[in-house]
Amino acid sequence: MTALLSREEIEPVLTGSRFHQFLGIRLEEINDQSITIRLPYNELFYTSADGYIHGGILATVIDIAGYFAVFSRLNQPVPTVDLKIDYLRPGRAGDLLFTATVVKLGRTVSIADIVATDVSGKQIAIGRGLFSSKQE
Repeated sequence: MTALLSREEIEPVLTGSRFHQFLGIRLEEINDQSITIRLPYNELFYTSADGYIHGGILATVIDIAGYFAVFSRLNQPVPTVDLKIDYLRPGRAGDLLFTATVVKLGRTVSIADIVATDVSGKQIAIGRGLFSSKQE
């Protein structure tokens, strides 16, 4: 198994992107099994009619969490090849947590499972990402 990058190594990469800065995402936790990213509440991400977070925002942060779970083990860019998301319940206003776990580290592709929860721990979406781990 490859060495896990430290929080100090991952955090600047995660928060260095202007898009990630716009989202406001932060590294919540990293350990041997998973990485957790926090998406702070932002009213721009919620539909005005019903107060639920837009599914595209959930998909975006699920993708980012899966990417960084694999990146934290390979320390190289791992572009997304495929992403599947199941929306389980509406995400209401508040911070959200996205926990990604690497299922498989492969020579050409790697897989991560991602769970999106509200701060009370209720699952609102789950995803599986396939990431290209082939070195150029």
